[in-house]
Amino acid sequence: MTTRLAALLVTLFIIVAGSAMGRTSTTFDEIVFPAVGARALANGDFGMVNDHPRLPQLLLGMPLHLAGVKLPPEVGHHWNWYTRYQYSEYLYWMAGNAGERVTLLSRLVGLAFGALTVAATFFLARRHMRPGAALLAATLVALLPDMLAHAGIAYNDVPLAFAVLVGIYALDAMVREPTPRRATVAALAFALAAGIKYSGLVVLPVAGVLVVLEAIARRGDRRWCVAVLRAGGVFALVAYASLVLIYAGDWRLADYMQGLTELSNSALVQSRTAFLLGEHRDGGWWYFFPVAFALKTPLGFHVLAVVAVIAAVLASRAGAWRSWLSHGARAPAVGAALLAAAAIGSRLNIGMRHALPLLPLACILVAQGVDWAAARGGRKVAALAGVALFAMAASSLRAYPFFISYLSEWAMGRPLHATLVDSSTDWGQGLAALREFMTANRIERVQLGYFGTAIPEGYGIDFVPLPSYFAIGRDAATGPAPRFAVVSATLLAGSYLRDDPYARLRGQRPVAVVGGSLYVFDLQAVK
Repeated sequence: MTTRLAALLVTLFIIVAGSAMGRTSTTFDEIVFPAVGARALANGDFGMVNDHPRLPQLLLGMPLHLAGVKLPPEVGHHWNWYTRYQYSEYLYWMAGNAGERVTLLSRLVGLAFGALTVAATFFLARRHMRPGAALLAATLVALLPDMLAHAGIAYNDVPLAFAVLVGIYALDAMVREPTPRRATVAALAFALAAGIKYSGLVVLPVAGVLVVLEAIARRGDRRWCVAVLRAGGVFALVAYASLVLIYAGDWRLADYMQGLTELSNSALVQSRTAFLLGEHRDGGWWYFFPVAFALKTPLGFHVLAVVAVIAAVLASRAGAWRSWLSHGARAPAVGAALLAAAAIGSRLNIGMRHALPLLPLACILVAQGVDWAAARGGRKVAALAGVALFAMAASSLRAYPFFISYLSEWAMGRPLHATLVDSSTDWGQGLAALREFMTANRIERVQLGYFGTAIPEGYGIDFVPLPSYFAIGRDAATGPAPRFAVVSATLLAGSYLRDDPYARLRGQRPVAVVGGSLYVFDLQAVK
């Protein structure tokens, strides 16, 4: 019965996330992987992206390649790392393709990985939880606004969340019972995570902690030690072979290591300016992700998390410490702890999406604790959990279809530009909604300040360009200035642009907020 309910849950997730993705424009970075991936599949040149592994290009470029999209011309152009956004814009809107069709084709990959993540949460959690609790864990994942948002985006965040989830559980299974078969499965899962994003390498330290915990629990079992060393050898060989296959036979993995080195060096020497609760700071804050987590997940989820924490404290009093080392939930617990530590220690405070792999693990732990509490606390605890789950669903779904702009009840009605911006809430997703807004209100032309990489003309928007992250508009504007100004929340917050050109508008009341992130001002009413 629970398996059928899980299948229904996955189906509902696909319907909600899939219908929402059809109503949003391309986000800031998502045009790159599909476009350069389609090019690479056609000519074998993967050099336009070196700050990410190669697998996202293969996965996200494949639908476009199979559909036979028209590629930008190579003659007369010098396409490289510096011009990859221009290449992608050309493919989507200037090469003779239907830009919104190309967007939907590439987003099918993200949607598939989102559905797989929900399903994997259920089946993996069921290894150490009752079926009902595993279903609760999957439901929590399916209701997370960021999962619903990023499953509809052609990028590598949701695929990484899936790969990390599967990889951690596969490694735990290998550590518990070191066999060549389990080592092979764990290696394939690791290669998937490491091939999708360099941060997927976090699976390795998780594996190290799991080995230590198992060794302590087994009290020096020599047979296990020998078996785990053999399994480790199989794991290393299969993982290496899998990455070599992804990199088309490059046995030195030169491109992979070069990209990892360049990314590591840039992360160490560069300090990105972050924004949180109205303040800008170079290098961000250690507490950015805890605050962003509170702002990007519903209050109902927080209530369930508190119940789970209380349950964990009470349960720990009754068990011997050594038994907890081999508990079924140790894999998500260790994974969540290390991912949280990595996020808090990160200086890249520009988007909650960077902590997305943590969320399915957290949902499993919350469901585990709530199930323990409900089994011992009776109807009152079960009723509290039911109300909190319903509140979570209502809170998440109220953001439909612009889940990426979601802010929780803790924001208390604060606008995005005073709370949280960049890829946490405003990633350029509102142009399709702006087109609908202009049509509905008979607005022929607007002034536009846009944080994104999409071409507004590609969505049928007539506009006069305002200061934007990338220059928009190629022709000088003629005629009277339009009455309405539309500004992305990230730019309105004063991020990325010199001299804060929109400071005057921050104190004004917008006539509308379109697509969850585009603030529309009537300039005739601006004081």
